[in-house]
Amino acid sequence: MNNLDLILQSIRDKASTEENQIINAAKDQASSILEESSEKAKKEAEEITEKANKEAKLILENEKVSAKREARDLVISGKNQVIDEVLEKLIVNLKNMDKDSYKKFVLNTIQNSNIEKGEIILQENLKDALTEADLKGLTISDESVDEGFIIRDGKIEYDNRFSSLVKYKMDDIKKQISDSLFK
Repeated sequence: MNNLDLILQSIRDKASTEENQIINAAKDQASSILEESSEKAKKEAEEITEKANKEAKLILENEKVSAKREARDLVISGKNQVIDEVLEKLIVNLKNMDKDSYKKFVLNTIQNSNIEKGEIILQENLKDALTEADLKGLTISDESVDEGFIIRDGKIEYDNRFSSLVKYKMDDIKKQISDSLFK
């Protein structure tokens, strides 16, 4: 081989070596880029999964709170319905009280109210439970009411109908019923 061939061979060998180095460097760089991208993708996937898990947990907690609230509201609604039914039965029972009980109710109410004059309007089906002698100064009206009684003194009316009394004491009565039924 002559000098030119040797120089050419040397250049070719050098070029081949550089080519291999460039290819190996490119492969290493590509592998490094792939590894970095893979790690970055894994990290992003973990972050997305973690965020989704947190959101799912938050949604689940909110749903639990909502479900508990709905359940509580249903229980309260059921209790209120039972209390309302008890109040209705109370008024019905009061309307249907016997003559002796009605007489005691009227006389005790009058005594506790210190009303001494006026006209009393009695429950229609229990008008004969009382006499004017029992009422000490009150006159019995020809009018009647469906329940309880009313005392009229001029323009002033003292409403002692059972539904009015229950309505007036509604909060206290509801609390007593609730305490008795739902201990």
